[in-house]
Amino acid sequence: PPPPTLPPPPPPPPPSPPLPPPPPPEFLDPCLSYGRRCRLKYEDGFESGYLDEAKWNIEVRNDGIRGDGDEEQFYVRDGVEVSGGKVHLKLYYDSSRTSAQRARCNADELRYSTEPAGRSICERSAARHPTGFFSGRINTKDKVEVLHGVVEARVKLADRNDYSWSAFWALGTQVGSRGWPFCGESEITEMWTTSTQWSKWKDGVGDAMRPAFTLHSYHSVPGDFAAARANKQAWVSYNEGAYADGTYDPHGYNDYRWVKMPNKIAWFVNERPVAEAWNGGGQVRMRIHNGRWWGGEFGDGLWAPFDDPRNPMFLIFNLAFGSGVSLGGAKDINRFRKNGELDRASMEYVRVWEVAS
Repeated sequence: PPPPTLPPPPPPPPPSPPLPPPPPPEFLDPCLSYGRRCRLKYEDGFESGYLDEAKWNIEVRNDGIRGDGDEEQFYVRDGVEVSGGKVHLKLYYDSSRTSAQRARCNADELRYSTEPAGRSICERSAARHPTGFFSGRINTKDKVEVLHGVVEARVKLADRNDYSWSAFWALGTQVGSRGWPFCGESEITEMWTTSTQWSKWKDGVGDAMRPAFTLHSYHSVPGDFAAARANKQAWVSYNEGAYADGTYDPHGYNDYRWVKMPNKIAWFVNERPVAEAWNGGGQVRMRIHNGRWWGGEFGDGLWAPFDDPRNPMFLIFNLAFGSGVSLGGAKDINRFRKNGELDRASMEYVRVWEVAS
């Protein structure tokens, strides 16, 4: 008899579906390496052509941050521009001072602290004659704040004249009640551009064209915060250092990451760890990986403002000009009194991650 007919072999199994592509880096949770899960609280790529004022405040004020007249710029709305997928802070000189004529101070509405003398920021602003130098300053107060999480941003700091001072930084919300330095402050990045020795800080001298980071706190808790603000320099601890050469481009965009976890803060530039601070028994302790510090107060002060749930921090991006404190000597700004743009600082994106409760 003929051999039996064998059944045909089964068809091969269908190919496995391809694995999905990995998520883009911007959606990777940066908190995982710290044993935490974060949610993306806010992201801005500045592609709309205008600043999202649901997230940002544009400051209008004519006063220097270190007392009346220390800085030359008048912060105005005209100093903020969104174009080309970036937000730009523009420093410019205008002899007609038209920007000042249509500016109304709003710093008191943002609930910054009243100075011990009793004059509000807007009262000081109104009493100061415009110098003709104008610039931009934006912040996220009462809109985007973070107690614990991660801030990522791609920033180009101002670099075109001797007296620019641009910064991207975080300030505690209790600035309106306790004042500085009791609210806590941390520069994510800042840079001075003077070609001479620029700083006369208490215990050290930094370098121009070198981005820096800071963690400002205070040495002890005052019994009366209002009285302490009258002599705030006697209370502050500075904790200042600089990013290392080769880790950044002083004339270009750099990617910064600032990590704020319970009992720890860390700084990164272009994916390189730069420095970290931690709570050492209630005191600030610090270590540098890619950078250097200056000042005898490095790793000093109380940790309290950085983990206080009543004091989340908001972000500030600003471009100042002509600070006598940072220059450490007489100012020669008359050579910049020419109508037009003098400098700019720019941000390409910002992301704020918040630790999930």
